[in-house]
Amino acid sequence: MKKVAFIGGFDKTDLILYVSRIITVLEKKVLFVDTTITQKAKYLVPTITPARKYVTCYDGFDVAIGFESMTDLREYLSVENFDYDYMIADIDSPEAYRAFQFSNADIHLLATTFDVYSIQKALDVIRYFQGPTPIMKLIFTRDPESEESDYIDFVTLSSNAKWKSDIVYFPFEAADFYAIFENQRFSKVRFFNLSFDYMEALVDTVEEITKFSKGDIRKAIKLIEKQ
Repeated sequence: MKKVAFIGGFDKTDLILYVSRIITVLEKKVLFVDTTITQKAKYLVPTITPARKYVTCYDGFDVAIGFESMTDLREYLSVENFDYDYMIADIDSPEAYRAFQFSNADIHLLATTFDVYSIQKALDVIRYFQGPTPIMKLIFTRDPESEESDYIDFVTLSSNAKWKSDIVYFPFEAADFYAIFENQRFSKVRFFNLSFDYMEALVDTVEEITKFSKGDIRKAIKLIEKQ
């Protein structure tokens, strides 16, 4: 099982839902774990029997909400049910990073805007990297500029973050956010009205996680859009 950590204070729930859905269509079994303080996933993912903690199936992949540690989650699911290809976690605190044992994660991704809060929340987690850790930047911005990436490099100079040369830029545009809000009203993951640039950024993100080709990933997205 590959462990994928999306870190930082930026709201990553919709992004991870999109990524999880695409990977599912690529015929991989996915568990999305919301470890954040806000637990936004519980408001977007419908469940028949809400509880303090639960795992529910949503549009082909599983979503875990309300768990406090990896041990807690494994005990709930049992060993025979913990057979995922990918465990993708939304992490906004060093406590969750430690509790869910993500120091040995296969893939680290920073999803952020250029605001101080978002970056500082990521720094809180990055400071707990136990050794040199490759990590990719997913930057939400209106105008991709090297200054944004350079600033992140600067504030993490003394950390163990080893930034990958490739950077994924998501458009920070009102049209995409309106599309995301509209898509939230349906009980499944939809890509309706998302911009070409946003969709291409999703392709790049899934490629980084899965190593599937861009062509295969775009085919998976087209299959989703037809459903």
